[in-house]
Amino acid sequence: MKKIIFYILASLFCLPAQAQQQRFFGVIQDADGYTNVRDTNGTVIDKLLDNHVFVDWDAQKNHKKWHSVEYGTETGITKTYPNGNTHIGEIHKSRIHYLEDLPQLKKQPQSTDNYLVYANDTLTVEIGFRDFNLQRHSIVYDLDTGFVQSIDGCSDLIGIDNNIPNKEYESITIKYPAGILEFPTAYITHLYEPNQNNVVVALGKGNTLFISTQNSDGAGGYYAVWTVENYLVKSLFVLHDF
Repeated sequence: MKKIIFYILASLFCLPAQAQQQRFFGVIQDADGYTNVRDTNGTVIDKLLDNHVFVDWDAQKNHKKWHSVEYGTETGITKTYPNGNTHIGEIHKSRIHYLEDLPQLKKQPQSTDNYLVYANDTLTVEIGFRDFNLQRHSIVYDLDTGFVQSIDGCSDLIGIDNNIPNKEYESITIKYPAGILEFPTAYITHLYEPNQNNVVVALGKGNTLFISTQNSDGAGGYYAVWTVENYLVKSLFVLHDF
């Protein structure tokens, strides 16, 4: 139900795609380094540390003091669906900083349809896409329907609607003063139909960077937000099938 609400709100406000994805994704930037998560009775059930990405389902409800949020683990890969591993709670709206409020890297002129570059004076983020090549993948089809059942042993397919993908991520690279970070394969595989136009790169507290993308084949829509801390990939949050 909340995913449906998210989709309706984004449509009603007719926001540009980048603003849509930033408006709903929040992080904590608190003087204490964390904020408490409470249940509907006000009991503390968890805490979110600075730069922990979450979805604020009440982002449009300015009259509410306590916002319902959905979040995953601080490290690793979190998916809302399918096979989701998220948690639900409430935090005070004064603790929420949206991605749209954070400093952002600008898209550079050398960007193309298959190669995006975002940069500031010290950081460069490069995102590569490629055509989905059947020869590189193992595909299993459902014998009754002919739909794609799994790709490379994974049935948790994101960004497609039972069909062969057209595009996939090839690489994400961050160049910083002391070196280069190449994203591990696990953090970019099985995310299909990337949208080259809906990418945001924002700076968090300390040496933290957020890369947010909106992707879809028209039916299997999803958002992906990577968190990079101290030039290591810390987490991936996937809001799927909104």
